[in-house]
Amino acid sequence: MTLLNRFLLCVSFFVGVAFAQEPPNKSILVSGKIPPGFYRAGIRYGEAKNDSLYIKWSRTVKADTFWVYKANSSLEYITNAGIRTVWYNQPMRYERRMAAHHLREYILDSPLRFSYLDSLANNNKQQLLGKELHEYFMR
Repeated sequence: MTLLNRFLLCVSFFVGVAFAQEPPNKSILVSGKIPPGFYRAGIRYGEAKNDSLYIKWSRTVKADTFWVYKANSSLEYITNAGIRTVWYNQPMRYERRMAAHHLREYILDSPLRFSYLDSLANNNKQQLLGKELHEYFMR
């Protein structure tokens, strides 16, 4: 390793340490409004190897976007006050507009429903599948 490579490695390490975020304050997710930000969760709901979901949630002022991944399939759910849209990615990418009665549907053959994600986006529900939000989601 040359001196320049070592220097760049040290600089990148110290920049990463300097800008590292504090661990999330879990009490924020339990009480009060859920602040804008980026959240992640891994949810296991059964005994089989494929009985788990991975969720990424982007919360902004304009809309909430959920990316849900399961074994060989995934979807993107976008919700705000005016519209709800699902983008399915397998086997090909296509869009589907969601009406209120569609919210009862299960997501990727799991016990998670679209209404649960919609409630999270509207700050109405502080629990998901029987657990507090902070047990699933972290910043």
